[in-house]
Amino acid sequence: TMKDTIKNSIIGAFAIFGLVALISSSNTAPTVITEGYGTPESHVWTTSATFSTSVAILNKKTGEMRLVKESGYKIIKPR
Repeated sequence: TMKDTIKNSIIGAFAIFGLVALISSSNTAPTVITEGYGTPESHVWTTSATFSTSVAILNKKTGEMRLVKESGYKIIKPR
């Protein structure tokens, strides 16, 4: 009947609209989140000297030196 045809047309239109909305919303470029700017922390510290039980490391950005052991680290030269 005419009533079923109109109802099916409206349901079909909403289905197509929903499908288009779903496809267009999932087709966006990924967002890149940066926590900071400049050199990453892993590239700032470098090995300065190696000893039998510890390693001296240098922060190239601040000039701070640390003596690192298994139990922790000790600041040799502050920033």
